[in-house]
Amino acid sequence: MNVQIRLKTHTIAAVVIMLTLVLTASPAFCLFGGKVKAFSADNVSIDPDGKVISTAKIYVSEKVMRFDGLPGAGMSDVPMPDLSMLVFKNQDKMVLYNHDKKLVYEGPAEDNEFGAGSKALDNIESEKVLGKEKVSGYDCVKKEVTVSVGAGGYTFKNKMVVWESDKFEFPLRTQDEDGSISEMRNIKEGEPPKKLMRLMPGYKKVDSMMAAMGMDLGAMMGQQGEQRRSRTRDQRTGGQDMQNMDVNQMMAAMNQAMGDNMDPEQKKQFMQMMGQAMNQAQQTQEGPGAAGQLWQSIPQRPGDTIGPELKTPNVINVTLGSNSALKEVFNFYQTQLSAKGWTDKGMFLQGGEGFLNMTRGEQMVTISSSDDPGIEGSYKYFYTIQLRGPGI
Repeated sequence: MNVQIRLKTHTIAAVVIMLTLVLTASPAFCLFGGKVKAFSADNVSIDPDGKVISTAKIYVSEKVMRFDGLPGAGMSDVPMPDLSMLVFKNQDKMVLYNHDKKLVYEGPAEDNEFGAGSKALDNIESEKVLGKEKVSGYDCVKKEVTVSVGAGGYTFKNKMVVWESDKFEFPLRTQDEDGSISEMRNIKEGEPPKKLMRLMPGYKKVDSMMAAMGMDLGAMMGQQGEQRRSRTRDQRTGGQDMQNMDVNQMMAAMNQAMGDNMDPEQKKQFMQMMGQAMNQAQQTQEGPGAAGQLWQSIPQRPGDTIGPELKTPNVINVTLGSNSALKEVFNFYQTQLSAKGWTDKGMFLQGGEGFLNMTRGEQMVTISSSDDPGIEGSYKYFYTIQLRGPGI
């Protein structure tokens, strides 16, 4: 199992998933199962150019594991606090410390407030042995593997190269498709100092992992929301323009404009690409009724008012105004959808902002806080429902 996965996107969802995979104890427990029962090491993150981005420390004994720092933290532009995590195997307990703000969160080792259903990297879909190499002095088998990782209602497939030693229950080195590497260095077998494996005094207790990290979810989601609205405006404008055009005339004009600037094969590929893009734009709908299909699967909450609606291939978005707090909204959909066979994939709330993820088959619905999109009437709160899946 691999505890070194890095998700290098700039959205709040990606941050949540990265923290889920790194800080959830399930993958960490694999460190207790190897032939080397106790050790310490550096978890070094290296970018595709060979530059060391960050170094996290790992300490493992038979009963306790400790992380200092986040593996791969330097590979995102999202600033990360100075963190340590202790996992107590026999007590089924994990403790997260924020050294910058002197905060501590304690919860069950299997706790995953970012979304149920996170899985460690034991979901190997395929593997191919490439040879044998040493990593940090240990004999390893080098393999190319394709794995799927589920977290927070999302599934990611990743092809990587791993170097596995039979003395450890996780790869000593991984290389992603983009060339970035995580590597265990300076491995020292033997019990870590006992003082490092104990609880730390002098920290203020908080009631959530996000609070312990001191992350301002409201600000992050606000920025994300503005980016989403900007993309939505672009989609709407593009969709309306495309719907008002004669596609055949436009394609003919484009073909004439290219003239002899491309050879026949290049022109064919370009025209196919543009045809696909225009076809997708033709399938975009916005305005009243565009989200009609959504209400066939998702009940509308009584008393809330429908605002902007947008339908693109496989995705429906609708924003609603409400006078009920987000927690009440989430509880309504959680209850109603669970009764219809939907699986709860996690809810997060902080300062009146957050999201709820649920899945059924290949469909996923996300209910998230939103800014006022201009809905007529007096509403205190706004939220967006997104339904995603094939055939939508």
